[in-house]
Amino acid sequence: MNLQGCQKLSVLAMVTVAVMLLAGCKAAETRPAPRIEDQRTAVGALTPAALREAYHTPAFVVRVVRDGAHVAFQDTAIAADSQLDDTNLLIYAEGSADSLDGFRHTAALLAESRYGFATQSDQFIIVVVKWSQGINPIAEHLNRPAQEAGAVVLAGMLRTHWQRHGAAGHVSLVGFSAGTRVIQIADDGAQSGDPKWHPEAFAAIDNVVFLGSSVGYTEEMHFGAIRGRFVNFVNPRDSHFGDRAAYIAPAGTAANPLKLLNQATLQRRPRYGASATGFQNLATLTTAAQFDALDLLARTSSEACGCFRMVNVPVPMTLVAYNVFGSPLLDDDMDDYVNMAPNHYVMVGRGPGGNNEMPDFKQYRAMAEEFVRNLVAPAVFRGRLYQFDLKSLPKGANPLGLPLPVPWAILPGMPDKPAGAGNEPKEQALPGGAPAPQK
Repeated sequence: MNLQGCQKLSVLAMVTVAVMLLAGCKAAETRPAPRIEDQRTAVGALTPAALREAYHTPAFVVRVVRDGAHVAFQDTAIAADSQLDDTNLLIYAEGSADSLDGFRHTAALLAESRYGFATQSDQFIIVVVKWSQGINPIAEHLNRPAQEAGAVVLAGMLRTHWQRHGAAGHVSLVGFSAGTRVIQIADDGAQSGDPKWHPEAFAAIDNVVFLGSSVGYTEEMHFGAIRGRFVNFVNPRDSHFGDRAAYIAPAGTAANPLKLLNQATLQRRPRYGASATGFQNLATLTTAAQFDALDLLARTSSEACGCFRMVNVPVPMTLVAYNVFGSPLLDDDMDDYVNMAPNHYVMVGRGPGGNNEMPDFKQYRAMAEEFVRNLVAPAVFRGRLYQFDLKSLPKGANPLGLPLPVPWAILPGMPDKPAGAGNEPKEQALPGGAPAPQK
């Protein structure tokens, strides 16, 4: 199919989506936001059921150490009488219409990494902010009431952790896709000083990380009061609807799905999202040596170091190298339509909804998982990166290496998992708070 034909199909697809959204967004706005009551304030360990109740979360992943290795225990495989320590907590704001299986996979990658908080680094718990109300990713990108309700849940989580552990605990936030808007809404509420947003709990946050942000690149972030650093990962090839969401549903206004039909939206020019461009008022750090210099500077001049409390960080340029046709990507906007999901979901080490066996994703699954373990994890737990490169390399699905319009990636013969991929998330029982012996 030629370029003109692809553009016509793209316009038709956008028109169809706009009609669906115009019919569906109004209904979403009428749904009542969940009311979050006062959270649990008891001290001590929590059972799985108590943890879900305390943090108003449907799923979580626990990281423990087994024979010197970090092991991820998913909530579905933990005994009901286990005693869980939530002193160290990571809060994950899901992407629009994401799945719990997808969250569990991403959380397991973070748990299995070699990084943790600076103190008590061997143990922590990852909980999810489940805010989406539907299964249509684009509609949920524009579902501002649901995002605002999710922000209330997030504020409640932070308040619970602060009440239980105070300054002795550690908590970081990571937002994926539209989850970044949820974090932004909650932080803006805290910055307003309104006590219902619990600003004292926000001030205790260690680090905040944005992945595939759906926030506009001209918007200002207000994370200057956190303990550590705000890191926004920038991927110029992160071709997804989210980088248009900031234009179609700007901060503080209702969504206008008709903007989907604008030529500027179809071409993604200018690039509206901080996911592809970075926040324009933040510095962009490109080497680990710059973080080394900031660490040194922090010991001599906290004021100077404060200038880099919020930064953009580019993803490795090799992170997504091939499209669904198994050929190298050209730097044009047509990858928005032939490679949308892989470009976006590599940021959290998996395919859409946690489906890692999609033919156009598994050719770089190993690289995506390494990215989360070795680049995202240190940003989340330490507020910095120690490397900017990846050892894993994607393998194009095109057997001939020719730019033929054949979807090589969906033909049979692709391996189930590329060589060098990390271990699958481990599901083992955790009875009574103690890991079960390995088989």
